[in-house]
Amino acid sequence: MAVAEVGKYDIVIVGMGPVGATLACLCSRAGMSVAIVDRELAIFDKPRAIVLDHEALRVLQFCGMEAAFFDTVTPHTGTDFIGVDGQLIKLFDPKAPPFELGWAPNVMFIQPELEEALARAMDRCPTLTAMRGVNIASVTQDADGATVAGVDRDGKEVSFRASWVIGADGANSMVREAAGLAMEGMDFAEWWVVLDAWLTGEIDLPKKTTQYCQPERPATYVVGPRNLRRWEIKLLPGEDPASYREEARVGELLSQFADIDALSIWRSAVYRFSAAVADGWRNGCLLIAGDAAHTTPPFLAQGLCAGMRDAGNLAWKLAQVVLRGADPALLDTYETERKPHVAQIIRHAKEFGLIIGELDPAAAAERDRVLGEQLRTGAAPTERQAFVPRLAGGMLDNLSAAAGDLFVQPRIRDGDGGTSLMDDIVPPEFLIVSHDPAMLELGTELTSAWEAIGGVRLLVGDGAAPRGAGSLADAEGLIRTWLDRNDATAAIVRPDRYAYGAASAPSEIGRMVRDIVVIHGLADSARAA
Repeated sequence: MAVAEVGKYDIVIVGMGPVGATLACLCSRAGMSVAIVDRELAIFDKPRAIVLDHEALRVLQFCGMEAAFFDTVTPHTGTDFIGVDGQLIKLFDPKAPPFELGWAPNVMFIQPELEEALARAMDRCPTLTAMRGVNIASVTQDADGATVAGVDRDGKEVSFRASWVIGADGANSMVREAAGLAMEGMDFAEWWVVLDAWLTGEIDLPKKTTQYCQPERPATYVVGPRNLRRWEIKLLPGEDPASYREEARVGELLSQFADIDALSIWRSAVYRFSAAVADGWRNGCLLIAGDAAHTTPPFLAQGLCAGMRDAGNLAWKLAQVVLRGADPALLDTYETERKPHVAQIIRHAKEFGLIIGELDPAAAAERDRVLGEQLRTGAAPTERQAFVPRLAGGMLDNLSAAAGDLFVQPRIRDGDGGTSLMDDIVPPEFLIVSHDPAMLELGTELTSAWEAIGGVRLLVGDGAAPRGAGSLADAEGLIRTWLDRNDATAAIVRPDRYAYGAASAPSEIGRMVRDIVVIHGLADSARAA
């Protein structure tokens, strides 16, 4: 059978779930040629992930998503943890405005709606080719790139050639296998039944998401968007997971928590919640992202959020390598940054899974005593985002205390009196941001080097910006607050909106710019400056 060479691309992505589709949009909108393939013929029409955080929403902003999608998400109601005797033992409260990243810290969404919006965003990317119904048979790399071969929906053999291939193809990733990478378990494996249902009648349910930390049947109740509700119910020792694929057993289980006559079950599934991280995230020109790189128990609602961070981190580094000639070693910082970050989140998620899923009554009673005391004394964090660490290591300034912190996203005032979120008008490039024009003065050679890597300089507030710099009117004062909190007058911000560093002296900004240029493999430009 003849093999159809579909084309040569900068990037080929295997897997068209939310992470792969997001990465495809980001890469294409940066100017790279992208092909994305998936074995499924259509978007899966049932919910899976149900929570996004403010960082994931910020990544989606850069995808060219329709505003209508963001109108469909609803703020998270917060979470109550209920102990053995029905008492409150722990809680997460939703954060009140103002929102430093432009969004509520956690929101509820319906995954098929997200995937449909991403599909439309991909359709608007002129350098992106999306193909469904492609079963990948092999992924091979050589000195010049990689070839992805498979069979399309018509049974025709197809081949894609790329400089870089990213596997966003799930926990059983073929790209990961082809790269010789393996998952390392993190000692967590439990069977849970997950049910999504629409409210169809009057029913007395909690107003907040609720963790039932009760040994006789641990469970989670989730207040979804609109009238969607979710239950995650732990299976007990000796119960057969396969038996809960039967409708009658599912209804019997759910009836322990709600009046099933007031519900219409949309989906039920049996999951083995697990925790694992790949031992490596890159081999040559093959990289992995999302569930191909890590699997996270759902107890902090960070699984998809972590995948979105992967996409945001990897996309700009690919752009610097492909479009601006950066040293491919820059891509090694993807694993350096993302692997320990997601591993820490997984450890926190495991801890919450053990809190919720404790089956020993005596241990549960002691847990309630300890957590109850922490709640009464204010010793326990009450914001979910407290368990999401800062970035550490990798492409950050190791002399700056602000390095690895997320930079704020204020609303920016326009000339007509309206406002827009900063990321809607400021491109995903390196930024120098300051209220002081002197902090933006780099000199001719260093300015040229900065602009060669796509760098932008932004003056916040009134004043005359240096030649070539732009200006912003921060309608909320969030930038000054962030700088003051970090004892700085200027920040260097990466394209993914993490702070590379911050400083109060122009010489320190100049030093960081030189370091960034060197990291990009443009040492001659840095020396000349």
